[in-house]
Amino acid sequence: MKRKIKILSNKSETKDCNIQDNYQDLYNYIDNFKIKKDQVLLSIVLPMYNEEKTIKPILQNLPYNNSIEIIVVNDHSTDNSLHEIEKVKLKRDIIVINHKTNRGYGHAIISGIKKAKGDIIVTMDSDGQHSSDDIFNLVKPIFDGEVDYTIGSRYKGTYYYKLPILTRLGEVLVEKLIQIFFGPKIMNNQTGFRAFDKKIIPLFDNTKYLGYAFCTEQILKVSLSGFRIKECPIKVYRREYGSSSIVLTKLARRIFSCLFYYYRQKIKLSIKRIKKNK
Repeated sequence: MKRKIKILSNKSETKDCNIQDNYQDLYNYIDNFKIKKDQVLLSIVLPMYNEEKTIKPILQNLPYNNSIEIIVVNDHSTDNSLHEIEKVKLKRDIIVINHKTNRGYGHAIISGIKKAKGDIIVTMDSDGQHSSDDIFNLVKPIFDGEVDYTIGSRYKGTYYYKLPILTRLGEVLVEKLIQIFFGPKIMNNQTGFRAFDKKIIPLFDNTKYLGYAFCTEQILKVSLSGFRIKECPIKVYRREYGSSSIVLTKLARRIFSCLFYYYRQKIKLSIKRIKKNK
């Protein structure tokens, strides 16, 4: 199934209103948690590097009201991405953080969440593969106090493209290793579409894997810290523009390095607890 991102015309206020109507359930729900009039309840963070074809329609399709802030982290794009953002900023407030050099995915996420004011932070990719109407699925379990950290999963939801068999086999292997050695069953460990309570933010300090394996590392750190994790269904679409920079062999090496490192950390924590209880 080929997905077309709706591109809104500056002349069409009706289209913009219709899109925002799609989020009325989200707005009504999060407003129940509002204590102060100007309180930001939800921060949406998008890391961006050379996404001039997708960033504008993505921003136009995001939920937007006074309880929600949108943060784009420009990781030193060299195309017209910033120009496209400026077009959207004529109609809505968007916080833009600019990196002076290309620092990578992990650094971009961390820059965004450290700027975030929301009680809950959502991260999603800016390449057009994620659907913003799935945000409600990710944040509701956290607002409800059910969990602290949610992960959008194409395997619990739907993906509209042919998934390479090596990718699926690799994720199954990582899924089993995480479940055996750390506890949580996570089928889609590399997705960038996530949400978490702001109390998780300190865990992003001292991050070891800022490029490949960044997403896996966060799962392990959250799990070892005793926070509750849940996978939620999302839709994932085929990337229409550009191509992924992920090299599977390098990704695999970094993920296994990450798993080994944090398993050692788990053992050290266990030894400390034993000594403390003696």
